[in-house]
Amino acid sequence: MIDPGTHEQGEDYAAYCDRRWGGDGWTQSLRAKGARVGAPFANWKVWPNTFRAHQLLRFAPLEKEGAVKQRIMEGIYERGENVSDVATLCAVAADAGVDVDGFKEILDTPAARDDVRRECAQASARGVGGVPYFIIHGAETKRPIGFSGAVDASQLVEIICEVL
Repeated sequence: MIDPGTHEQGEDYAAYCDRRWGGDGWTQSLRAKGARVGAPFANWKVWPNTFRAHQLLRFAPLEKEGAVKQRIMEGIYERGENVSDVATLCAVAADAGVDVDGFKEILDTPAARDDVRRECAQASARGVGGVPYFIIHGAETKRPIGFSGAVDASQLVEIICEVL
């Protein structure tokens, strides 16, 4: 999850950034890097609570998971959508070809909530503390490297070369 402490219905982007970091200056390099690759974060209005989005990802068939992730990211950063909202997530599911009625049936059930909590706890135990988080496995004699955050292509190449 991006921040488990986020209000269940999400928060206004600017207010969240002001409360947590004193502003959104930290996003300027992210926006500049994104703009160079066609993802300018142009309509980021809500800092979502992603708990239910994780429930959708856990529910979606594996072959539709990529489409769901892409639609969630586009919704948050480019469309100004609040993926904390159930109706928005149902639209995401429909757009990705996921069974909306089936998702509604499991949404917020104890089993679905526990599944996401367990997944988050496992990630935390592995040292994941932010998103995105990558783990690159290389040669058998080298340890995998985990790193958090969006990195430049040159940094990514450096990390991959270190692992290989």
